[in-house]
Amino acid sequence: MNFLSTALAGVCLLFISSAQDAQKAPAHSFDPQKLAWLAGTWEIKDGEKITEETWFPLKGSTMMGVSHTYDSKRTSFFEFLRIMVKKDLISYIPQPGGDPPVPFLMTELDDKVMVFENAKHDHPQRIRYERTENGMTATISLLDGTRAKSFVFTRKAEAAK
Repeated sequence: MNFLSTALAGVCLLFISSAQDAQKAPAHSFDPQKLAWLAGTWEIKDGEKITEETWFPLKGSTMMGVSHTYDSKRTSFFEFLRIMVKKDLISYIPQPGGDPPVPFLMTELDDKVMVFENAKHDHPQRIRYERTENGMTATISLLDGTRAKSFVFTRKAEAAK
């Protein structure tokens, strides 16, 4: 009887320990190398207006990027961009117009799609990049998918090494 009680207690401790370890594990574990396809310069031409989004390859723990919308006379929009890897978290940090940074945590990453979310931000709350046959589509929306706006880019240049 003593052996059975000891064995049962051991099994219970094993389950408790496993449950505690699972709680310590990150909710998502993403492979930062799957970000590589984003590196390069992407372009949208809309009449005279051009939008270029350029991403540099992951160096250290950061991918740096910039978005620039302009015509022959003026810049109408710019944005500083970062994707940062810290431990098991990957964050997208835009600074539209040079405003303070707003972090979005990665919620999805595979070979063609990356999604970042921030439920506390007014708009957008979700930023989604999808590699397509002819380029890339960036879509911003609320978490429920409403107020969505998509930007369809073609690849202008590969990233410098």
